Amino acid sequence: MIIGLEGWVNAGKVSTFSVKYLIDKLKARRFGEILQGEFHDYVIQRPFVSIKEGMIRSYVPPQSILYYWKGKDDLNLILLLGVEPYTNWPRYSDAVLEVAENMNAKRIYTIGGYLADVTAEEEPMISSTTNNKDLIDELKKTGLVLTSYAGPTSVYSEIMWRCKSRGIDVISLWSAVPLYIEGIYPKAAYYMLKKITRLAGLEIDLTDLKKKAESFRFSSERRVITQSEMRKLLENLREKEEKKPTYIL
Repeated sequence: MIIGLEGWVNAGKVSTFSVKYLIDKLKARRFGEILQGEFHDYVIQRPFVSIKEGMIRSYVPPQSILYYWKGKDDLNLILLLGVEPYTNWPRYSDAVLEVAENMNAKRIYTIGGYLADVTAEEEPMISSTTNNKDLIDELKKTGLVLTSYAGPTSVYSEIMWRCKSRGIDVISLWSAVPLYIEGIYPKAAYYMLKKITRLAGLEIDLTDLKKKAESFRFSSERRVITQSEMRKLLENLREKEEKKPTYIL
């Protein structure tokens, strides 16, 4: 199972964009939904409505949609694209794990993005956390940085902790995103998916995403360089000898 959520975990849209990319690329099919109503605060994040010439056309509340992809050699994926719950994390996590257990998922990957003092010129650092110490060597071999952190967390930690007693392995991957990035940051999604496809044994051609990441990098630099404050920020960041994650999202 691969999980991507909107909200606190989604700097640079790394979480949701990565999962949407996999859904489109693999042509995964929607098969269910975790009803979000009891887990959400509509005052904090309101539903989206479309109205044309006085007639309501659509109404879309926060959703957690489940997709399924059947691959070769018994490699199948459940993809969860949703919104991080505002309330009742334990019950939401149980709903996610019920799906995972009923569909015999052996491993769960969660995707997150956080704001950090890095630049768009650098390869995004992907950090990792797991609930199974036997996976540490695998994470290192994949070139992932092992997370050391204490502080506010996301629903991913709730899911990971609950899976520990249920015998389901969880790997949580987080990508650093430059402080000045707004909207989708495809470069982080590209490097994130490179790691996940390797860990999961997925054979997916990411060339189109790589090209999108490269073109975004250049346009982003042109946009930033016209803003004196942002240019100073970039110069200061380049001068720093040591880069450490800053979880300020």
